[in-house]
Amino acid sequence: MTPMRLATVLAASIVCTGATTAVDFPFSTSARDPGVNRWIWYQVLGPRNSPFSIVYISTEHFVTRPPEFLVVLPPPRYDVISSYTNARIARRDCPGKEPTTEVWYTVDIAQHEQEHTQRCILPQASACEYLSAVIKLSGINWAAQELRPINDFMAQIKCNTTVSSPAPTTLGGQQPTTLPSEQLNAAEGGGP
Repeated sequence: MTPMRLATVLAASIVCTGATTAVDFPFSTSARDPGVNRWIWYQVLGPRNSPFSIVYISTEHFVTRPPEFLVVLPPPRYDVISSYTNARIARRDCPGKEPTTEVWYTVDIAQHEQEHTQRCILPQASACEYLSAVIKLSGINWAAQELRPINDFMAQIKCNTTVSSPAPTTLGGQQPTTLPSEQLNAAEGGGP
């Protein structure tokens, strides 16, 4: 094939199929503020050899891009997770910066209410404990489609178990919405 014919074929294929750029395929590499009032995100930090899911839980719908997943819950159900997440973030073993050791499968958990965002960065084992507790919280009554992104996220960070239909539980005999961080810590077997 002559250079002129090759150029003609390439030009024709671009015209017929359209020019495609990265803008045509939006892709998230890290979590972002989705612009709504209330949300929680789970994202993997540190080294990776493939994109990990980013899971958002919110009371509002918003546009997501691969590999983002959105679970929209009514406010009463969201409040249960929000209270539990707030108690976990308040614990002393919840740093807000990336670790320098045990970096594989480190999870960033962020919670946003109105204009205030709090973060907790957890090593894999602690993140798996937190996520396992979230899917077992009483008062949520997860639907299978709501659990799928969380279970998939847990599998990606190599948690030992996932629960497809959790039995409702409480921590320390109390509802998570009223659980102070000290009781949360004791219920999970952690130190003060």
